[in-house]
Amino acid sequence: MSKNLKTFVGLNFYGSDNGFYCGYVIDYNEEFVVLQHFSKYGMSDGLLTHKLADIKYFETDTDYIKGIEHLAKSPNAVFEQTYQPKSGGNDFTEGFPSLLENFIGNKVYIIKFELNDDEVYYGLIDWCDENYFTITNIDPDGLITGKATFKFEDLKLYWVDDLDCRKRKILYDVKYPGR
Repeated sequence: MSKNLKTFVGLNFYGSDNGFYCGYVIDYNEEFVVLQHFSKYGMSDGLLTHKLADIKYFETDTDYIKGIEHLAKSPNAVFEQTYQPKSGGNDFTEGFPSLLENFIGNKVYIIKFELNDDEVYYGLIDWCDENYFTITNIDPDGLITGKATFKFEDLKLYWVDDLDCRKRKILYDVKYPGR
């Protein structure tokens, strides 16, 4: 199946704490499987050779696997930073409320937020005032998982257009075209 069509699969191995490996089967025999592995960003990440007997299960057609397959079709897209500061360069230094006001309703950039308790969220800015902000949460597969409101005083840092933001945005655009 995977070998002839280059169908992406996820292989989960006994005793693996790393989750599973995603890619397509290049070759196999009664004892081994060779997988063209892809990273979580859709980049070719080497050939994995593993014993068939160690495969606990395999998956196909999950949102994650479909996402990796989509990213693999244009592997450099996620690595190209798209946000550039305004010519004055001070759009990030005026404090959290003024930054987020610039992104209210903006569907081009997903922003990563880290709170004081080290929790991390990714989302699109829906609203903010001087004390609070609301985001639409975007999960690693680009799916909307709801909305959340936070206090600015709990915000430790934010990142605009980092690697994970761009990955989520590419997958979000696939799942919600024109949104």
